[in-house]
Amino acid sequence: MLDPFVQSEWQQLCAHLGKCAEGVARDSDEKADVVQEAKKFADQPAPERYGELLERTADAARLAIRWQSTREADSAHNEALIDEAGNESFPASDPPTFSHAHA
Repeated sequence: MLDPFVQSEWQQLCAHLGKCAEGVARDSDEKADVVQEAKKFADQPAPERYGELLERTADAARLAIRWQSTREADSAHNEALIDEAGNESFPASDPPTFSHAHA
């Protein structure tokens, strides 16, 4: 017999993971991938016991952490590119030299 509490918590976990997938993606391609992963997670058979629910909760957390880690790594890479471009343009940002001789 299925425990109503476990079933309710499972449904909430799947809903939260789906919302996380919707929010973590930056573009439509990435969104489609992570939403598909969340749906695949939710499509597995519901846990029957509380211990199984806890294991699935840990699995969902690892999945969400992986999504977030990928996003943070991409963000750090983009920031590094911006810093590099700024460093390379430094001489162009120097003011022109002042000279007393005028044409």
